[in-house]
Amino acid sequence: MAAMDKPAFANSFWGDNDKGLEVLMTRMRQGKHVCQEVHDMLKERASLEEDYGKRLNKLAKSFSPKEEIGTLRDSLDVVKFEIEKSAKTHLDLAAEIRTKLEKPLSEFISEQSGIRKSHHQIVEKHQKAKAAQVSVVMKIKERYENKCEESNQLAQTRPDPNTKDAEKLKLKLHKTQAQAKQADAEYMGGVEKLTEIHRRWVDDFRAACVQCQQLEQDRFHFLRNSIWDLSNFLAAACVSDDEACERIRVSLESCDFEKDLTAFLDRSSTGADIPQPLQYVNYYSGTMEASRMNSGAEIVGRSDFGPVNSAPEPYGYDRRESTSASASDRGSIVHVVPYSNSANGGPVGASQLPMATAPTQGLPGPEHAPPPGESDMTFQYDPYDVPESMPVLFSVRVLYDYQAQAPEELSIGKGQLVPVIATHDDGWWEGLGSEGGRRRKGLFPSNFTETVK
Repeated sequence: MAAMDKPAFANSFWGDNDKGLEVLMTRMRQGKHVCQEVHDMLKERASLEEDYGKRLNKLAKSFSPKEEIGTLRDSLDVVKFEIEKSAKTHLDLAAEIRTKLEKPLSEFISEQSGIRKSHHQIVEKHQKAKAAQVSVVMKIKERYENKCEESNQLAQTRPDPNTKDAEKLKLKLHKTQAQAKQADAEYMGGVEKLTEIHRRWVDDFRAACVQCQQLEQDRFHFLRNSIWDLSNFLAAACVSDDEACERIRVSLESCDFEKDLTAFLDRSSTGADIPQPLQYVNYYSGTMEASRMNSGAEIVGRSDFGPVNSAPEPYGYDRRESTSASASDRGSIVHVVPYSNSANGGPVGASQLPMATAPTQGLPGPEHAPPPGESDMTFQYDPYDVPESMPVLFSVRVLYDYQAQAPEELSIGKGQLVPVIATHDDGWWEGLGSEGGRRRKGLFPSNFTETVK
């Protein structure tokens, strides 16, 4: 079995209606349009890459992490450098697309258009000449056939030989035969001329088909290679960006917060000593007292203005003295007892506690009062004296915030769990907490809390 011929333009665009040239040229114009589409795509991609590179350059210039320090600063400097490098990569990519893809494709389109137009004009010229000659030959053929038919009719006529009509018929027959012979010669000449025109048209159209097929093949491979090169260029840019990201990740792996923190503190630390707050100085005794003693009670001293009362405390508390606990248990501490305007006592919205009253037994009478100008109580309380094995009675949950008003008190916040190490009848309990990273103890109002079961 003979091998089938390969598909070719030269064997595919013939026919009696001469539509092959139109179909072929339509395909050539479509190929040009596709090339133009690819060209426009490359042009736009180059513009996008150029714009992206310029914006990256602008970003790199505006990104200035000068205020950062240490290892994180080093990583941010790597980010800035990689942004600048990526900007150059994309600007180079834009230039590469323009010089190696867009410009050559534009020249290729122009070259193919010139070849296509040249062959189109030649074949179209021969095709028009062929069509015109066909028209001429058909007219000559029609005249030739008419004369032959007329000659045959005259030859078949049999007039009376003795009449004048016979002589006229004979002359007319000779004349018609002569005209038919001339028409036959013209017809043969026209066909021969048409044959020559047709031969030239066939040769030129076949050459055009071969050339157009070559153009189509060149266009196919050119576009394929252009897109292939574009993919390689883009892949190289992506690889470059990925390598940049990897270098950033490597730099981030070297970041060390402890190292940066140490560097910052070594450079900027202002000291480790915590300044002490102002202490309360009793006006009458001239002594410095760190407790809330005598707060909410009369201060006895030598004054011409009589007893002086302290200013009322915020949050609706009355400062009262309490001697319910022994000096050995609480170090002779003055306690603050919460109160409210409600009948049952306690702060508004807090759980109600009975108002603590100072017991009357054992209280010194007026004859045992301390001399004027001397403190009636001693303050011996170290809130930071907390043994490691301090026993805990139970824990409470804070219902309301309370801010300590004296050194022996403990600030507590809503929701906080406070271990209780001592309870007192006046409603002030002693619990554990922390302050400035140090463990401490202090007093807090128990009606601000609830027992955790």
